[in-house]
Amino acid sequence: MNIRSELQALRAEIIQNIDAAFDRFLCRLEEQEPELAEVPSPGPQEEIPYESIFKLSSNPAIFKGTKPTGVCFADGRRINAGTWKMVYKAILEDCNKDVEKHVELMNLRGKILGKTRVLLSQDGASMTSPIQLDRNLFVESHYDTEMLLRILMTRILDPVRYDYSQITVAIRNDR
Repeated sequence: MNIRSELQALRAEIIQNIDAAFDRFLCRLEEQEPELAEVPSPGPQEEIPYESIFKLSSNPAIFKGTKPTGVCFADGRRINAGTWKMVYKAILEDCNKDVEKHVELMNLRGKILGKTRVLLSQDGASMTSPIQLDRNLFVESHYDTEMLLRILMTRILDPVRYDYSQITVAIRNDR
């Protein structure tokens, strides 16, 4: 990892920690002074002391070497995910639940290629580490964290116009 990447990762982590500290402070303030109830309190995405929350749309390089604990969607749902493949699968399954996105994913099968493998396919036979999302819909997951997230966002979610801007990923702090 070069110095620029390390500085960007550190900056993102500091900003996340400051945001979480302010959210916790506002929550305590709200409990002490009921007239401040209009201040939004942290919802289901509240940071647990052993984890930090980052937007999925952050530079994927900041996730390298980290361990996820969960995925938080814009509607407040949290899915616990202990591996990056679980994060990848949870987001793709959420995308696939939308009927329009499902059709678009099905249309992309066999058309999105990695260097040596198909990324979306109707069967997992040609894949090294396939994940089944639906009947006749498999996705390749044999990549490192950074590449897996880049593929997820730029090669799969962007072409089907799935909005991932409000999805956050919780990662363990014990690096």
